[in-house]
Amino acid sequence: MKKISSAMVKMAVVLAAVFSLIIAANAGNVSNRGQFNKTTPIGNTLTDFYANITFNIYEGEGCGCVPLRGVPINATGRDTDHSTSGLTDDNGKCVLQLEYDKTYRVSMQEKDHESVLFDFVVIDNQEFSFHMKVIETSIHASSFLQTILQKIIFAKKLTSLI
Repeated sequence: MKKISSAMVKMAVVLAAVFSLIIAANAGNVSNRGQFNKTTPIGNTLTDFYANITFNIYEGEGCGCVPLRGVPINATGRDTDHSTSGLTDDNGKCVLQLEYDKTYRVSMQEKDHESVLFDFVVIDNQEFSFHMKVIETSIHASSFLQTILQKIIFAKKLTSLI
């Protein structure tokens, strides 16, 4: 239960950060500084351009973090048919080209690590860094059988004292 709560809190923080960026972009506080045109008119049609979205994936915390190689990253368009995917390189880096002004759901899942899932709107070339947490596999609680055996031994000790 505690792991689920922790994961939910982390997800809420990530979503709050993403929505803050969206609100700031809509308010004009975040701009592309004139580096990229979002669309180029060609006759009566518009050609969409793509932003380079960089993902850096690590394991561990602080100075002890290590890049994770071969992590699959999937980006599925929520308001576009465009979807793409890639794998992290030896430096834990993967660059995906995603359409400007479109919403994508990004998922990352590595064996023995907690998965990452979030939505965001592409507003410019962006970079995201994630420190994937290893899933704990140790069992701290006693099994049902161990608990029953402990109770039987305790009951025998009590009866021998009487």
